[in-house]
Amino acid sequence: MIDYNVIAQFNPSFDNQQLIAVETNSFIKKPKQRAKTPIFSWQKVKDKVVVPVGNQEIITDIVVLFVDAEGNLIQSKTKPEIITQEFKLQPGDIYREDLAQSGLQRIFNLVIVNRASLSLEKVGANQVIMAIAIEENSNLSIGFDLTLPPPTALQGSVRPLTVQALSDSSSGFTTGVQIGLLNLGGSNQGVSLGVEGGTEAFGFNLGYRKFLRYDRGFGINLYNRRGIEAEYDEGNPEINLDNGTDPVVHRFGGGVEYFQSLAKDWQSAVGISYQRVSVRDGVFSANIESQDALGNRLTVSDNGQDDLLTLNFATVLNRADNPRNPTRGYKFQFGSDQYLPIGDASILANRLAANYTHYFPLPLFGFSKGAKTLVLNLQTGTILGDAVPYESFILGGSSLVRGYGASEISTARSFVQGTIEYRYPILTVNAFKTEIDLGGTFFLDYTNDLGSADAVIGQPAIVRNRPGNGFGYGLGLRALTPIGTVRTEFALNDEGETKFIFDIGDRF
Repeated sequence: MIDYNVIAQFNPSFDNQQLIAVETNSFIKKPKQRAKTPIFSWQKVKDKVVVPVGNQEIITDIVVLFVDAEGNLIQSKTKPEIITQEFKLQPGDIYREDLAQSGLQRIFNLVIVNRASLSLEKVGANQVIMAIAIEENSNLSIGFDLTLPPPTALQGSVRPLTVQALSDSSSGFTTGVQIGLLNLGGSNQGVSLGVEGGTEAFGFNLGYRKFLRYDRGFGINLYNRRGIEAEYDEGNPEINLDNGTDPVVHRFGGGVEYFQSLAKDWQSAVGISYQRVSVRDGVFSANIESQDALGNRLTVSDNGQDDLLTLNFATVLNRADNPRNPTRGYKFQFGSDQYLPIGDASILANRLAANYTHYFPLPLFGFSKGAKTLVLNLQTGTILGDAVPYESFILGGSSLVRGYGASEISTARSFVQGTIEYRYPILTVNAFKTEIDLGGTFFLDYTNDLGSADAVIGQPAIVRNRPGNGFGYGLGLRALTPIGTVRTEFALNDEGETKFIFDIGDRF
């Protein structure tokens, strides 16, 4: 890395010129010299990266400068090659605007980077130094979302679900917090600890991620979680353990994954995971149960502990126009979990799941300026082989069919589900110096287990008289906030029951 003083040797006028500004008013000052104007007008205009046009100059060197929010040069532990490796330009190359622009875009996508800018510093006849200015993100992250960005092949609470019907989630109210340390050793790697708790669940996830480039790397996690899961909860009749308590599913395991972009808008991940699953008579109990009070199987093995070894694959093709509030385009997700037979349970199966969402601009009505969007969503899944109850598809709930509780429709080997939702703007409010867009929704959800509930080991839906299909409809409010989409919804189902829903995070 060449610092300020080295650049100054090549260019004596550097003291007083704008280094980083290109069609902006931004600049870098010497160390300890305070910027007299606001922070950088960083080179991104309406989400488009802007770089110098150039004039066939030869790049003599590439330097990385780290700055604070006010534009002052600072020391950083980040290794310069973490930044420079994202460019397909090297010293000795002729500067090309397209390669500079694509490289700077990749820099913006690094999790350790908050803002970035690029300029050309003339150091001789038709020669330039390519200078990259970086404002880093904080090395400490705290959030309330336990999941990793999709896709990931890791299991546990970090996994974003390909379809919301995957059953390894707790019933009742749960929340969590995740603390992470980023950019350890200046090498774009980090560790995180997520803790989850609620009325019927408790657990943790310890993770490590190493980015080899902006769009690829590997991860490792270890998790331990106990909770009452929806497939064994409530019902008509409600079936508990011999002592009258709800079955508590204990999951302990971990895995390793490799993730990489296959194209600009197409990401995939592969991995291998192991978990030991048991059912207990309390969140903190050591007593293991393999059957409920009526003799229905809760686990595959007679000793009440199942070992699961899975090869995991997940992929996301996202061609929606806006990650925060999509208004046009589509998103497709697919996942496969291949269970390899090990231990007493010897489970052999392949769980397949797919999720497709399409966004259509449809200006029917609204109460203010903003996007008016029709959303169509289709989800489906099936299990080839052993359909284990705690790994099957649960149908019903706020993220599936609104108006029903989790698993109130079925626990199934296979399913299909569809949603039609119309989103419209209401108003924009200012809260805590932030603009929050408030909108409304009308929705209709439907799902069907395709008669597959009796193929699940222990038949949890059959013995609890779940209907197997159902629909819900209603209306709601959506607030686009800094912490995510906040949803408040009122839903009715086809049996005349109602649900009030409050949730953080979008459904699709």
